[in-house]
Amino acid sequence: MIKVNSISGGKTSSYLAVHYPADYNVFSLVCLDDVRCAPTDKAIIDYVNGKLEKYASTYGEFIATAEDDATIYAMMDLEQILGSEITWVRGKSFDSVINERYARVLLGNRFRLPSWARRYCTTEMKMEPIFMWWFQNIGVKVEMRIGFRFDEFGRMERFFNNSDPTNYKIPVSQSLLGKKLMRHETFNWRYVSMPLIKNGITQDVTTKYWNENGYIGVDNLFTRRRQIKFPTISNCVGCFHKDEETIAAESILNPPKINWFSEQEDKGMGTWFDSRKTYREISADAKDIAKERLYEIKNGLHTCDSGGCTD
Repeated sequence: MIKVNSISGGKTSSYLAVHYPADYNVFSLVCLDDVRCAPTDKAIIDYVNGKLEKYASTYGEFIATAEDDATIYAMMDLEQILGSEITWVRGKSFDSVINERYARVLLGNRFRLPSWARRYCTTEMKMEPIFMWWFQNIGVKVEMRIGFRFDEFGRMERFFNNSDPTNYKIPVSQSLLGKKLMRHETFNWRYVSMPLIKNGITQDVTTKYWNENGYIGVDNLFTRRRQIKFPTISNCVGCFHKDEETIAAESILNPPKINWFSEQEDKGMGTWFDSRKTYREISADAKDIAKERLYEIKNGLHTCDSGGCTD
């Protein structure tokens, strides 16, 4: 059976990729259309476009990501350590995902921003792009490895209780007697395995490994040890799984991206947090809210521990 590692950009899934070699390592990037959030280094933009063009050219040029830009650097470095290609994919931009629903709200329908109870952002910008890559390039059932650790049993339980990891239903266009019809077809496309749980790998193990082994390359004929530039906190900068203190810190560290998340709340589709506290309110008080969290992030003492996402 073909083996596929699902890579998120953090330490845990990167550990998975190094220690459990697969036929494919696949990474799905959450993209934005907002140039204000673009990386300042044009070479990075060109690099991402080069990666996405091969398997995910449908959505045009890469402009920005809702994730920390450090995620891009981490994937670049990890590919060098693996010595093999990481397959990059993407789905619709986050802007499109929100705006498609907002357009229907203007017509009288009810839609809300993603939240704990409505994680359609993960479905449309992480799960669907990986499935479509499989559909277009492999087409036979694969073993997909997910980087849940031994200390994340709760995530594993939610994964199997709240979703069907082996089946995926997609719309298939069909023409009949000159009329375009739409039907859905279900694909049994993957067997999910979690080798880090099976082998008792915890966060302490992955952190220790990267602290001791995160080096790549040669510089000026001298071997240069260089830590992979992992984001301190993975996933989207404004992810609703992060707590209030972390969003406040992100508003200081990544103001354009948190502003983008604030602008989505301005559309009247609810708030990212179920508490209904807006990101603008959090950003306004950020200096007071984020003081301790900024110290923790700067010194690598905090990762997302919400239970909904991890590094």
